Amino acid sequence: MDDIDPDAQPSMSVHEATQKVLRTDLAIGIGGAVLGYAEAGTALFDVLPVVVGFGLLTGIAVAVVEHDAVPGVYPEVAALASFVVLAGAVAGLVTLSDAPITLVLAAVLSGFGVGVIGNRVLYGIAFDVPAYRLTQVREQS
Repeated sequence: MDDIDPDAQPSMSVHEATQKVLRTDLAIGIGGAVLGYAEAGTALFDVLPVVVGFGLLTGIAVAVVEHDAVPGVYPEVAALASFVVLAGAVAGLVTLSDAPITLVLAAVLSGFGVGVIGNRVLYGIAFDVPAYRLTQVREQS
């Protein structure tokens, strides 16, 4: 937690900010995974590589943004670039897949949810939530 500005007057503690990040991100992830499954049901197993691949891609994209992994680039710019990459992946999957479009989109939605959950379990439960994300939450409150 060395990256948090000591001069800032936070309105919540690090523990409270961490809890808020966990609640928010896990709700988003569970929502995406459940909605995708509700749309496709067990047919998701037919496109399991799409779910896993998009989950990994989403988890990596979130980690890149939160960890300031691209030196000299604002995290907001990295987030926009990640969004473009994810949108391009969706377009490619829809175009190249033999499965129906609705099934691919349901798999992408489930993969997005799984990726967000995986990222937050790794950087929120196993390791600390990145300082950038905590600072965002603390400034918004």
